[in-house]
Amino acid sequence: MKSLYTLLVASVFSLMVVDANAQAAQAPAATGLDAYFTGKWNFNVKGTPNGDVSMPVRFEVKDGSMKGYYMDPDSKTEKKMDTAYIKEDKITMGFTVMSYDITITMSKKDDDNATGTLMDMFEVVGVRVKEEEKKTQQ
Repeated sequence: MKSLYTLLVASVFSLMVVDANAQAAQAPAATGLDAYFTGKWNFNVKGTPNGDVSMPVRFEVKDGSMKGYYMDPDSKTEKKMDTAYIKEDKITMGFTVMSYDITITMSKKDDDNATGTLMDMFEVVGVRVKEEEKKTQQ
């Protein structure tokens, strides 16, 4: 009976240790370019056949990986990008908009601005949306 009690106490303590380790193993916070691109941005694609195109986008780090969202121009709803990932010093995203599969690659320019290309053909300028700007627009 004494060994059964010891086994039960040891089991409870081991479960507590496993639970503590599981909580400590949560996904790390965004760092580097993940942190830089996290949040809302306004992308302006210059010189398309339809003229300059403004595209609100948003990035977040979820479950340890970058997730991207864009405002669909037809439905005016936010949609998830098919892919968004950081490689070396650039973020690359891919999604379908207006029946076209497109990719955009962006690099950090300064704290609130990024530059890049759409399909390696059109210039894209990104400007971070700051909290103060959102409040004044409402």
